[in-house]
Amino acid sequence: MVTSLPLVPRPPGAALDLSDVDIESVRPLAVGLVAYNWEADTSLALWNLVNYARQVPLVADRVRFEQRCAATPKTAIAEKEELFAALAWIRANDFDVVGFSCYIWNIRFVNQLAQAIKEIWPHIRIVYGGQQIRGFYVPQVFERERCVDICVVNEAEITFQRLLAHLLTGTPALSGIPGLAYWAAADDPDKIHWFDGTSALPPGYGLHETGNAVLVDDLDVIPSPYRAESELPVGGAFLYEASRGCPYSCSFCIWGESKGVREYPMDRVRAELHAILAHHPSHIMFCDGTFNMRKARAAEILTILVEHLRDGRVKPFSLLLELKLELIDDVLVRVLDELLTLNPLVTVEFGMQSATQEAAALMRRPFKEDKYRAAWDRLTPKLQSSAVIDCIYGLPGDGVEQFKTTVDYAYSLAPHRMQCFRLSILPGSEFERQAEAHDIKYAREPGHAVYRTAWLDLDEMAWLETFGFAVADLYHFHGTTIRCLLGLPDAGDTRFSDLITEFVAWAGRDRVMGTSYDGNTPDGRWRAINLSALFEGFVLDRLVPRLAPDDPGLLAKIGELIHYETRLGRIAIEGLPGSPVAGIPGRAVRAELMRARYDLPGFIIAGRGRTRIDLGDLRESPTCVAFTVKAGHQDVRVPIAYRVGDRTADLIERLRDGGGARIGERTIHRLIEVGLLT
Repeated sequence: MVTSLPLVPRPPGAALDLSDVDIESVRPLAVGLVAYNWEADTSLALWNLVNYARQVPLVADRVRFEQRCAATPKTAIAEKEELFAALAWIRANDFDVVGFSCYIWNIRFVNQLAQAIKEIWPHIRIVYGGQQIRGFYVPQVFERERCVDICVVNEAEITFQRLLAHLLTGTPALSGIPGLAYWAAADDPDKIHWFDGTSALPPGYGLHETGNAVLVDDLDVIPSPYRAESELPVGGAFLYEASRGCPYSCSFCIWGESKGVREYPMDRVRAELHAILAHHPSHIMFCDGTFNMRKARAAEILTILVEHLRDGRVKPFSLLLELKLELIDDVLVRVLDELLTLNPLVTVEFGMQSATQEAAALMRRPFKEDKYRAAWDRLTPKLQSSAVIDCIYGLPGDGVEQFKTTVDYAYSLAPHRMQCFRLSILPGSEFERQAEAHDIKYAREPGHAVYRTAWLDLDEMAWLETFGFAVADLYHFHGTTIRCLLGLPDAGDTRFSDLITEFVAWAGRDRVMGTSYDGNTPDGRWRAINLSALFEGFVLDRLVPRLAPDDPGLLAKIGELIHYETRLGRIAIEGLPGSPVAGIPGRAVRAELMRARYDLPGFIIAGRGRTRIDLGDLRESPTCVAFTVKAGHQDVRVPIAYRVGDRTADLIERLRDGGGARIGERTIHRLIEVGLLT
């Protein structure tokens, strides 16, 4: 999506005084700004940059800004399409400057596009900024990529405003603008090397950095893009920040590297959220470092969403909240519970990372098991069944057994999902500075994944990669089956990690990782690998004969349960094609039926929050299940299962066979409402 940036008239502050410049004599500048986000149709970062810069009359009058904001290409074909589309956009706008918002998830493609720009139009000045442009990656940009002219390091509003003034007038000098990095002559920091797309670095030049950026103290001086006259996208996805910075200094993170925590005024937050919600968003992600750092403020912000959902001003939308579990109090729990009741598309994510003391100490993120569990128990069952817990393997202090301890502790909480990530060494993080001390070897190219540490050798890291993928996939898609297996009498003290370890050993690393598909596709956020077929064989051929060798009834129950979970997983990956309905123009059935001997949906719901389930509770009760799929933002497919009666099942089959002429309007409306008819 390409949009023009909103212009917010605002009196120029004391940010930059260019009052003595004859504006009419200054050559205009055409600036293109590009952002490839993971889940947003707009870029708050770029809006803030431009609106802050335009407070200087010279910039507002002589700089033409255009923005290109799109999803990061997630396949090779999508990369090629976006590359040529972006180049055509640059050609059509005849830019003097192209700036990129750089993050770990988009920097590979950004580098590819920047190199193409320099190859075709070497006169265009390329500027990089964003969270990726820190630490070891800054010199790497110039030494390896050789397509970037200037890097803006750290928070960029003030630095970018001054850089634009320099490009327009030559004032202030580059060396006098804090927060820049560029390739300059060793004897003259204002003699910059403008890259022309060639591979040669000139002798006598090297990296020059102008010191720490000046940060905005009062965030309210940044004009709000959401209260501007320009139109926001209807049905779009938005990143939103109510504050900047983080009070914590976790060694793997860079949120705490800036100057403390600064908050936007609450009246501004309220007005901005009203504006966003008025445009019926498909997705909102709060990107605050610690959203619930101040519990009362967090509850007040989320109450704004609740009020809009409660009175029907906005329909449910995808919402991602990353919270610190230990900071949740009863007031925030009540607000979150109502939010989830009104909007089942909310995901609440908690970053536990590690449950071991050595790793917690080294990453400067204290962990107390009893305190964490007490905070978890404060959540309502609805919140617990919607929560995601993140775990990191490869942390200093953690070996294989320590990560298994973390996984087992996360499993004991029975969240909705568990996610396992290999540690990445983010540029500018404390772990980057401690890499030698901890014998951390990691990729210098994005995404900077760790290869080994003093606690893990290469083989162990490779095994944990397989184990972590299996943990996340099998827990999410076969969690009920696993709880039933661990609940069998002969399972004894078998831990969740023991079961996954046995599965990995049985299947073998090659077979597990061989099920991998492109994990960067939209579906890949739900499922990076597809282990259902392997897991079914493992359970039926190995575990059940060992744990219940003389119980054919148990085999039937497990088989039907796995079949049910496998179908949900397949729909998450493949979706469901629609079958046109004769006699109802423009309508199609999007449903798949399963007739089961047992009430599987009821059994699964009853087992939520438990880590061991008694299969004896699964009683024979003939049930029909209708599967469908909801397409979320960026076409992420969310599988849904409904327990339906025989009449509804017969109706779905009749519609699929083409018999829709005699279906009443009320019935059609109800089928559309639940997604079985589209």
